Amino acid sequence: MSFKAQEKPSFRDMTPEQRKEYIKQMSPEQRKQLMEDAATMMAIKNLQVPAEKQEAFKSLLKEYLESQKTIKNKFRADFSQENLSDAEAKKMLNQSFDLGQQLLNNRKVYADKFLKILTPQQVLKLFNQEGRMREKFMERRQKMGPPKGREPMPNP
Repeated sequence: MSFKAQEKPSFRDMTPEQRKEYIKQMSPEQRKQLMEDAATMMAIKNLQVPAEKQEAFKSLLKEYLESQKTIKNKFRADFSQENLSDAEAKKMLNQSFDLGQQLLNNRKVYADKFLKILTPQQVLKLFNQEGRMREKFMERRQKMGPPKGREPMPNP
């Protein structure tokens, strides 16, 4: 029986060990969706998004995160930095600056879109909590161990 066909258990009623085991049994896609849903619900709660605006917020947040991911995927740092020539390293450095500018420009575009749903204070809080949420999820992922079939994450 797939997880979608099963009744979703209440994580609040589970012990940490039960949650960990339940999540380990999920497919990578299901885990990713669970984390995205949790992040969205955390943002709604932290920002106190009114019930009548939550669906619009969820949709826009998903769109924003996907657009940021698309930009980030243009630049992959999976190369050996030590083996780059000076010219190659300089080119990569400039590409990283371009990427940062694209991310900033995208953030500005979406700030305007979020302002149609949220107050300026809520938008500021959303962008400020973006990095903290990522850190929190990475921390939890390290505690849970690597997903089935994957190596442990390297320590930064």
